[in-house]
Amino acid sequence: MNRWPILRYLLSSHTVVLVGFLLGVYLLVAVIVAVASMFTEVTVSGVDIAGQVLPWLAAGYGYSAAALLSTVLTHGRTRREFLAQHPVFLLVTAGLLAVVATGAYKVEAVVYRAAGWTRTFQDQRVFEAGDHPMILLAYVSMLAVWMMTGALLGGAFYRDEGGGLLALLPAAVLLSVSGGANGFLSLPFTRWGLTSAPEIAAVTVVAVAAGWALLWAALRDVPLRTRVAS
Repeated sequence: MNRWPILRYLLSSHTVVLVGFLLGVYLLVAVIVAVASMFTEVTVSGVDIAGQVLPWLAAGYGYSAAALLSTVLTHGRTRREFLAQHPVFLLVTAGLLAVVATGAYKVEAVVYRAAGWTRTFQDQRVFEAGDHPMILLAYVSMLAVWMMTGALLGGAFYRDEGGGLLALLPAAVLLSVSGGANGFLSLPFTRWGLTSAPEIAAVTVVAVAAGWALLWAALRDVPLRTRVAS
């Protein structure tokens, strides 16, 4: 019996593409840093700078949840199946992407040390150089919350534009609260000063669960939209 078909499909296709894309991002970062080193002294972490872009890419991908829902519905699957399996896919993918990001930090550390370059991180980061378990946790937190929030917005706007506009407020809350915990989108009024892994993990679990619940509310009975050829 083919169990969890949506999850299996997404992991075998979308996850592979996303991991490959992130590897490509870090390869591009490596090229940019190498070229920059020919003209100036390298003083910052290229991987960490790229980390400022990843949240927006994660949210943008999460926004595609509604399009994925339409696809699985036309192939005979149900909304309940999708809402149970798609968030699991997001969490697993966030974990794998976080592993890739952590590996990039490790490789960068070796290269910078060999070249004698300085490696500094963004001020709001909750991790230090070499603290790879905390780097992993921070990226899992950021990627999971941002992809889930993107899915929430995509689902809300798919349901109706008014609902999408209303969803902007809880989305902003989820991103700012979790950002204060994991060091991404760390606004002055949401910097909680959390330093322990259990605290960051707890905030992440609450934010992801809230996003999942709101996504369920937005899509559990949404009608399938069909395009009419003009």
